[in-house]
Parts: sequence; structure tokens; C-alpha cells
Amino acid sequence: MTSTIKVMTLHASNGLEFPVVAVMGARQPEVGSETGAADDEAREEMRLFYVGATRATSRLIVANAPCQ
Repeated sequence: MTSTIKVMTLHASNGLEFPVVAVMGARQPEVGSETGAADDEAREEMRLFYVGATRATSRLIVANAPCQ
């Protein structure tokens, strides 16, 4: 069995499914926040995170980066 790693944007992943999905760099300001939920940009970021998260059929890995 050969394993393949694909690196793509969340936009490109729409409609596809993978056994394992890793969403990297998921920090609250980039993914959306409760205080800015009404903001169109924050809604779009939250929607894209949802798209990425729902691409996983077996395992989802969400990694964040520390804020500096």
C-alpha cells in the first residue's frame, strides 16, 4: 500500500474526502471568533474550517501555532 500526502488549500478540498486530514495553523483569530461572528470575513473563515474538518473520514488533526 502506498501512502500519499496532498497539500492543498481548504478551498480546493471542497467536495473531496480523505481518511486523514490535518488542518495546520488553526488559531482563533484566523478561524473566526465569537466576538466577530457577525463579520463576513470571520464567517467565511469559519465556513472554510468546517469544510476542512468535514473532509476527514477517519481522523482529523487540528494543530495551532502559539500567538506571539
